[in-house]
Amino acid sequence: MSFHPGRMGMAEGIGLTFLVTFPRIFLTTPAISVDAVKNLAWATPLIAFAADLAVFYMLFYAQARLRGDLFSQCEQCFGRPVAWLVAIFYAAVFMLDATLLLRQFAENTLLTALPYADFRFVIIWYAFFVVILVYFGIEGLARASYLMLPWIIFSIFLVLALAAPFYDPYNLLPWQGAGVGEAAKRGLLLAGLNIGGVLLPILGPQFQTVKTQKVAFVLGAGGSTVVRSVMVAGFILAFGVAEAGEKTLPFFELSRLVYLSRYIQRIEATFIIIWVIVGILSIAINIYMALYLIARPLKLPSLRPLVPVMAMIVVNMAILPPDVMTVAQIDSMLLTTLFNFGIVVVPLALFLAVLIRRKRRRLRCHA
Repeated sequence: MSFHPGRMGMAEGIGLTFLVTFPRIFLTTPAISVDAVKNLAWATPLIAFAADLAVFYMLFYAQARLRGDLFSQCEQCFGRPVAWLVAIFYAAVFMLDATLLLRQFAENTLLTALPYADFRFVIIWYAFFVVILVYFGIEGLARASYLMLPWIIFSIFLVLALAAPFYDPYNLLPWQGAGVGEAAKRGLLLAGLNIGGVLLPILGPQFQTVKTQKVAFVLGAGGSTVVRSVMVAGFILAFGVAEAGEKTLPFFELSRLVYLSRYIQRIEATFIIIWVIVGILSIAINIYMALYLIARPLKLPSLRPLVPVMAMIVVNMAILPPDVMTVAQIDSMLLTTLFNFGIVVVPLALFLAVLIRRKRRRLRCHA
């Protein structure tokens, strides 16, 4: 398996970006947002995406004026040592993201579907399927992502539609929640939710053009944002602010409300499969990107020997925290600090470097 996968198109970019930015809607993150922002929590994903869109515009501006992928561009602008640091930083971000998602999805599987299973057994099975997917390479992951995308979106909106009898429109009032300023602050702090979108410039030339990357980010991360926003609104409509803020797994609880008839009940088991698939694909994409960022500076011909090693590291790191609440706290802390740093500082620095280079060239031409 080479880490030079070929040229991918818009569908692959949309699938990868959607799957890598979406999975936290199935975890505790929406409940934390509802608890912090109250009735306006549905707006925080939109605010975060608006901030990320401005940053990614700067990043794609730099992409269009420099050669190669993100590593090559950092090397051209800042030198090889800084490019290595950027690669190591993003590799750590993707590895940490994979670790946090693995632990939380494994714990949630125990809570919802396999209450008597051993935790290590569940987490190893997750890792096993992740390793298989990573061996297919980024093109295989991208195709699996965009093939699953319609089913994921359809399933989510089906649950939201079937839960409609439990909605109370007054639960969204007062519309400003804890305050518009508080919602804006929370939205900006959650900008790190879309850190996975950095995979587009990291892979760079593996996509057809820079325009392909732009459209993939807008439709992939933007589609993910809209669906997350609608889902948070659905949680609030169904449970109200006080109850929704206390739910550990809001989507699972929402699907449990669905009642078709006395012969068709407990359909949440069907939707557990959907979020397990989302979790496995997202973890696999994160692990692949971490490996890519290790192999790229070292110019390794293949990622294959590194896959089981990385999987074992991620599994062991995921087991370290004592409980899932500690993991949720670490996740929230990293989203608002490290992930925000990665989504703002490097793109901004690259954008400014390109502007300075262009200005110097103009001065030389005039001289």
